[in-house]
Amino acid sequence: MPTPINKIAIIGTGVIGSGWTLRLLAKKKEVYVFDPNLKQEKFLLDEIKRTTKSLKNFYKTSTISTKKLFLKKSIKEAVKDADLIQENGPENEKIKKKIVKEISKWSKPNAIIASSSSGLLPTKIQSACKNPARFIIAHPFNPVYLLPLVELVKGKKTKNNFIKKSEIFYRSLGMQPLIVKKEIEGYLSDRLQESMWRESLHIINENLASTDDLDKAIIHGPGLRWSLMGTFLTFHLAGGN
Repeated sequence: MPTPINKIAIIGTGVIGSGWTLRLLAKKKEVYVFDPNLKQEKFLLDEIKRTTKSLKNFYKTSTISTKKLFLKKSIKEAVKDADLIQENGPENEKIKKKIVKEISKWSKPNAIIASSSSGLLPTKIQSACKNPARFIIAHPFNPVYLLPLVELVKGKKTKNNFIKKSEIFYRSLGMQPLIVKKEIEGYLSDRLQESMWRESLHIINENLASTDDLDKAIIHGPGLRWSLMGTFLTFHLAGGN
């Protein structure tokens, strides 16, 4: 489905921000990038070189061009013409609110502001945002340029039309948007992963298995099945409704 969102700003180019940039370049989008740490600029460029061959195969494209990649010197320069801004700062509510406030000050009034947070509540972050109706959480999974899931979470002031526009946009990137019905810490996927992590630590604490045993218990069994079907479909096929 076509989307009018073609100019994207990436704020923060760590592992997640760089992952977004790689996916966007592979999809021929115009990308404006800013990170206050100049070392991260080199990290991004190194990531592009490292993954180019794989990306060309994965996205079935002859080239991954950097002609549409623009490195900017401030948030203002990066966001002023963007249709959507993807914020990738540290997972800290205070820091994210500060960044989002700055983004909303210089971006177009109706440009979507999406945070890559992996568990913070959008209502709290959007309280610092000018026109908070356009703020959402768009939580991807690492590596962003390969994994398709993106959890979309709206805050109390987010308007549904911005969620819908975001869903169409992320789908145009070859992603699978999952709209979370109600904001909750950790969203959905990370909460499910955390439940397994808790049980794994319990098993280790009881000296019932090694870390290697537990990894093998997933890798060679349910992990392979989970790549095709989730828990509920698995039980449905095994036992019916």
